[in-house]
Amino acid sequence: MKSKQMFILPMLIVAFLFLLTLAANSLHPTRYIKCDTSKLTVEKAHLEDGEAVIEKIKIPKGTKVKVHQKQEYSSIIIYNHDKLKVKNSNLANSFEEATHLDYVYCRRLVNLREEKGGKLSKVIVKKGEKVKVVSIDQKDWDKDTGQIRWYKVKKQNKTYYLSGAYVESSRKLALKKYDQAISYSTYWDDYYKDGYSKDAYTSQIDYKPIKKEIYKENSMPKHVKSVHVSMDNFINNQKYIEKLKNINTIIVETKNDEGSVLYASDVCKDYLSDPSQATNNAMISKKNLTKIIKEYKKKGFYCVSRIVTFKDAVFAMENPNESLTDHNGNLVVYNDQYWPSAYSRKAWMYNVELAKECADLGFNEIQFDYVRFPDGTASANSKLNFHNTYKESKVAAIQSFLQYAKEELSPKRVYVAADMFAWPIVACDDQDIGQFLPAIANVVDIICPMPYLDHFSNGSFNIDNPIEKPYDTLFAFTKISDEQLKSIKYPAKYRTWIQGYNIDADGVKQEIKALKDTNYPDYMVWLASGDKKDIDRIKSGF
Repeated sequence: MKSKQMFILPMLIVAFLFLLTLAANSLHPTRYIKCDTSKLTVEKAHLEDGEAVIEKIKIPKGTKVKVHQKQEYSSIIIYNHDKLKVKNSNLANSFEEATHLDYVYCRRLVNLREEKGGKLSKVIVKKGEKVKVVSIDQKDWDKDTGQIRWYKVKKQNKTYYLSGAYVESSRKLALKKYDQAISYSTYWDDYYKDGYSKDAYTSQIDYKPIKKEIYKENSMPKHVKSVHVSMDNFINNQKYIEKLKNINTIIVETKNDEGSVLYASDVCKDYLSDPSQATNNAMISKKNLTKIIKEYKKKGFYCVSRIVTFKDAVFAMENPNESLTDHNGNLVVYNDQYWPSAYSRKAWMYNVELAKECADLGFNEIQFDYVRFPDGTASANSKLNFHNTYKESKVAAIQSFLQYAKEELSPKRVYVAADMFAWPIVACDDQDIGQFLPAIANVVDIICPMPYLDHFSNGSFNIDNPIEKPYDTLFAFTKISDEQLKSIKYPAKYRTWIQGYNIDADGVKQEIKALKDTNYPDYMVWLASGDKKDIDRIKSGF
């Protein structure tokens, strides 16, 4: 009898707790935040120094909350221990109901994927186009942002995946204008057609403000002070580089402007019929490169992989249909080299896969160089074939590539940088190479202009000889950049390349001082190889 009572008592306790839970859920049911955007903004009032202050709290879409008190049109919920008032229309009974959308709409032209994170297909969704949503996987929900990483969608009676980075819940939101503060020159309207500049620099571009991510586990120096070195010097001059005073970052060339990948990459075989053409100049295995990067990091260095992107003879020769050719399919030389077309999705994927591989090797940041079309093509445009499959502007293609790179590299927790010619910034257009400062700075983590002194002709910025006036030249250029960066809400970090060749240490010091005086103190010294003798000549200027 006693053992029977001992059995019944725990059962009664369990039953009591179950009923208590039911009662609690009945009194304070669970609901999920539902809204048109990725976060719901709720106001919270509190007293501060005796005065009422309204604080805006953002709750990610799909977040589970408890209802403290239900009213006819609104309810008091508990979120992070706060009691907040929300409309009942913003509360759903399930996660699926909270996040469900019948359709999504793209803010820009986007290539669909046949699988999550898979290769870009040839099927596109245009800006403002409605796409049927098939399903959402809760695993693709970001609890911090409320965003859905992948939507399973249907187009042309086939299912695809569409990145949530580009979509909105309505056509109105997808077509919303964020470009009111963007200024641009209409110079190219005279060359192409009226309205060309507006279409190229604003209509096709995504200017929705996106706050830049900060990866706590990948700490970027507050102010980057760096030099560029070849892979050879990165490997073999390690002890010398590690002792450089005032330098906390090393930028190493991992793919050069001939198309050589300078480590033993596994990516090339997927994009080149003869991958040895890209890797026959490889200097180090992936395993050993990883080891060296770790050693630099232990010494406190931030390591950047510089990847030359759309200047690549190896890729172009093996993929002429993805490259700059004449109308007979013959490759065309510009700037002493063959160029993959920046419209080519295959070229995009090749370079981004290399970047992902570099991220896995341990690099903190990926820097895309020559992320542009070749200069000087305007006079021969009618004779050239850029293979512009989707009729994009050059600016749209460059921004779209960088958005794709950012999307793919974000899960790797590495930063994305883009190098940029100086003249498009001065001219306030893209100089027909696809580089427009606001468009690029709205997407990447770091924008890296290249105002080399010898690139400016006499009289630039009203300076008789810019080469002889390093401080004045960099000061004037940076002021122009600053004005353009202010046109977007969350611009990329601004980090300048400075001339380290054909200049003395005092000239380098003057360049750096100009950057400090304009409140953009980060710098990268451009030396093609970063040989010891070249660094020794100017290092007292760092």
